[in-house]
Amino acid sequence: MHNIQELERIYKGKTKDVYQLKNGNILLQFTNKTTMNDLGEEDPGGNKVGKEVAGSARACVLMTQHFFKLFAVAGIPTHLVDVDVEHLQMEVKPVSTIGKVLFVNETGGIEWIWRNRFTGSFRKMFGKYNKNLKDGDVFPFPVVHATVKDDEAGDPYIEKDFLDALQILSGNDYELLKEYTQKIGEILYAEFQKLDCDIWDFKVEFGRDKSGNLILIDEIGPGSARVYRDGKKMEKIEIGELFE
Repeated sequence: MHNIQELERIYKGKTKDVYQLKNGNILLQFTNKTTMNDLGEEDPGGNKVGKEVAGSARACVLMTQHFFKLFAVAGIPTHLVDVDVEHLQMEVKPVSTIGKVLFVNETGGIEWIWRNRFTGSFRKMFGKYNKNLKDGDVFPFPVVHATVKDDEAGDPYIEKDFLDALQILSGNDYELLKEYTQKIGEILYAEFQKLDCDIWDFKVEFGRDKSGNLILIDEIGPGSARVYRDGKKMEKIEIGELFE
């Protein structure tokens, strides 16, 4: 366990706090805070801090630990160094967030979304273009896209050419991260199917390590995914219990 009282906090997030470790690595201290949308509903893509839900931090740490191990086996590099489930902590490598330097307040970046069903912000934005699609309908193939982490602008979608033109990410790097996200989606989908569950969508974030390599960062917890069982959306605690 790391004593956070002895560490410098470098960022206070919606669902976790970030501290600098003396060995040069970073400590993620998870909390029970959740995110919600503008309607006040708990939402993995929400930009507001919601209510605290006991056990949600543990659920996030358990799920992240489980899947990051699988990602490593599959050849997807991550920033994970060590996990302390009991104290809700993750030690990770220092990274530079993609796009972060372009934001004055240094809280921006790029997130990647994998969608297997027509729902959430995608449905809100594009629903008027296909009246035959209903909430929860399965896409012919999973959709992968990037969004800008900008709460005030509603996390706008951004395309490959825009990222390249803005010198945030080259076209080749975009394709690599899209490939990583698709592979992550295949792993999550297969694992949840084994547990008689169905993942509808999730979001992930990538960064660069000290050598400039693109790696998976942050977390892959129940607060960043929609998971259903028997046609009902699962709560964060329920998802976490799958990985106890």
